[in-house]
Amino acid sequence: MSRLLLAAPPFAGHLYPLIAIAKRLRDAGHHVRFATAPGGVPLVQRLGFPVDPLLADDPTVLERIGNTDEPVGNNPLRLVAQLRQNLAILPQALAELEAMVARHSPDAVIADFTAPVAGWAAERAGVGWITTIPTPFAIENHRGTPSYCGGWSEPTRPWHRSRDAAGRAAVHTFKTGVGIAFRRQLDALGTRVYREDGTEAAYSPQAILGLGLTELEFDRDWPSAFTFVGPVTESPEPCPIPDFLVPDRPRVLVTLGTHLPWAKRSLVDQVRGLAKRRPTLEFVVSMGDPSRPSHEQVAPRVWASSYLSYDEVLGRFSAVIHHGGAGITYSTLRAGLSALVFPHDYDQPDFAARLVARGCALRIGDLDSVASAHAVERALAGLPGVAAIGAAGQRSDPYSAVADAVARVTR
Repeated sequence: MSRLLLAAPPFAGHLYPLIAIAKRLRDAGHHVRFATAPGGVPLVQRLGFPVDPLLADDPTVLERIGNTDEPVGNNPLRLVAQLRQNLAILPQALAELEAMVARHSPDAVIADFTAPVAGWAAERAGVGWITTIPTPFAIENHRGTPSYCGGWSEPTRPWHRSRDAAGRAAVHTFKTGVGIAFRRQLDALGTRVYREDGTEAAYSPQAILGLGLTELEFDRDWPSAFTFVGPVTESPEPCPIPDFLVPDRPRVLVTLGTHLPWAKRSLVDQVRGLAKRRPTLEFVVSMGDPSRPSHEQVAPRVWASSYLSYDEVLGRFSAVIHHGGAGITYSTLRAGLSALVFPHDYDQPDFAARLVARGCALRIGDLDSVASAHAVERALAGLPGVAAIGAAGQRSDPYSAVADAVARVTR
């Protein structure tokens, strides 16, 4: 059996899928070790995995970079500012990961797509490298609709082809500009934005595993190393179902995931307003903070929970209002529920575009409005694409696909 080093930031949407994968690999006899920032170390240790902390001299640096005070969106200035912050910490992270690889001699490294530095450390040591990516459309494309342009729909009109071509050129130009502007920092890391063959250096040239469904995606090209394997959404630890989630009651879950602190400041107030417009429904707001388990009734028919495990509780809900994160997107589909999608930042508008195009969700621009109240009723009646996409998720077997990829890169 192989020795494997798994690397991810401590955020739920990135660390949790790798933990689920790690459990299956450990059950199969592999020796699994983690590398993550201090915020993720206690959880990994509770689950019985050895773990090396990354960037321990500044334990919350990744949280400060990732949890912004305002939306980043596709604003080039904010994107560059965030990139500059990331590049500033990468030399130390690379040095620490190279030391881990030398110390533990893994046969392969499995890195979340936001942790390419772990892959670069593996490459320098001649070790195989696998990228996992819950947001497959983040990979740059040369054909089809580009992502991170505000959530463009798939092409349905003649001019959309020109739009897509212009968008792809803009994305490539921006990344090329980043490579030029930060060449000195990238040289210090021994990498570039693009390899000589044109592929993106942030992803493994050997195996990129898309933790999503081809049925949800728009038509486009993919790197030769890329494979769709199916979503991974399970919570790493059991999360008891709160007593107030009694069965057989019409109820809607509202969540903005584990990021977006700026958007959550008014979330409960907005849901209170929506509840007044739909007096026959109960609403539960998940605030996405697993560190402080608590549940509180904040208004008639409105509850606020610090954290809920989606896969465990969605059987008690009739519909979901969410931000378009990968985890809640696929958990909702697997549960066979229709959704209202309320995107705010990052990859969320692109998930929203795909969910709407496939008939799995309705997009809303706010919560406390007559239009959103009507959209809730439409979602409760059921949307036409949910069954097919949900069934595709049920059929997928991501864990076997990961095991196959490990076998390939460790030969």
